[in-house]
Amino acid sequence: MQRRKFIKDTATGLPLLLLTITAIVFVTAELIPAGIIPEISASLHAPIGVVGLMVTSYAWTVALSAFLLTALCAKYDRKKLLVTILFTFAIANTLVSCATSLSTLFLARILGAFSHGVFWAIVGSVGVQLAENFSKARATAIVFSGIAIATVIAVPIGTVLAQYFGWRMIFILIAVISFITALTVYFSFPQLPSKNGSHFKKVRELLRYPLLRRVFPATALALTGHFCAFTYIATILAKSAAILPSHLAFYLFLFGAAGIMGNIFASTLADRKLKAVCCSTMVIMALAIIYCVYLPSGTSVVTASVMIIWGASICILTTSLQALILTIPTEIADAASAIHVSMFNTGIGMGAFLGGILVDHVSVRGVGVVGSIMLLIAAIVIGYPLNTLQSIKTQSAKF
Repeated sequence: MQRRKFIKDTATGLPLLLLTITAIVFVTAELIPAGIIPEISASLHAPIGVVGLMVTSYAWTVALSAFLLTALCAKYDRKKLLVTILFTFAIANTLVSCATSLSTLFLARILGAFSHGVFWAIVGSVGVQLAENFSKARATAIVFSGIAIATVIAVPIGTVLAQYFGWRMIFILIAVISFITALTVYFSFPQLPSKNGSHFKKVRELLRYPLLRRVFPATALALTGHFCAFTYIATILAKSAAILPSHLAFYLFLFGAAGIMGNIFASTLADRKLKAVCCSTMVIMALAIIYCVYLPSGTSVVTASVMIIWGASICILTTSLQALILTIPTEIADAASAIHVSMFNTGIGMGAFLGGILVDHVSVRGVGVVGSIMLLIAAIVIGYPLNTLQSIKTQSAKF
């Protein structure tokens, strides 16, 4: 019996592991520019703020396409869809590595963004489909741990490799891993027929849900504030705290390691506490970001502490926001997740865009001030007045 259970758990665990690896690849591709923008800027002879638009174009493409493409692919087998988007992602990142101009770079990133949006819109439901022998919560935690792993390991390592082997090598590695993962998914995944109908018919139903009317805009605002600063973290640390480029990976590692702890903390939260945690975390992040841009030179210990607080907070926030989305009925979860992905990436794109303007034409400190203000507005949107939102359980009962 134990051997049979082990075989069943392994049969389920391997596909979930592949989903986690895929999540790591997508998150790394999206976040890695934050650590290597100066290298790309120097290579292509373009201003840092303009190069930062590679984050904006990527994120906005995800935001605009996630719901539409996921809706169009709603009836396709999930295994075939995963293989297709992984192959597309491999091609896109190969093109990024070969880019010799900003226009080519942006077009290649946009191609990859189409795959990114679809993946994050379906990964939650695919994980649940694969979790035959695991609980839904455990399966979701395994897959979404890829975000923290990418932040703590892949992004810092990628930053170091970019300094020694060039930024193009990073995107070549992403392309190779995407291609290998696609082949592995093709040969190891079971067939995963879609269980979702048309997403378009569910939009009106979603917008009637009071909690989602708060979560969607709050997500966009909060991520705008975070990425307004984080996209240019290399420049912020260099100018505000005099951190050398060779030391940047260490601070990114601290950021990501704290994120893992934040993710673990968020997984222990009860549903009724999620909204309050989101509000308080947004305020803490705002304070951490504003403090980060006003750091005096040479305060390495304080800089490390701020990065730890910031890193833990963003993972707590994103995990809690996703958990709020997953509390709604499963028959509309894909549609809600697709819209949430759009809001998430709208925030990423807007943050990188605003940050680019500020870092080129105002100051590094302006990046921190605007980012903090956005986070505080997001906290107000989702949490005030607190007594107007009923508990999660009460809201879910309406369906």
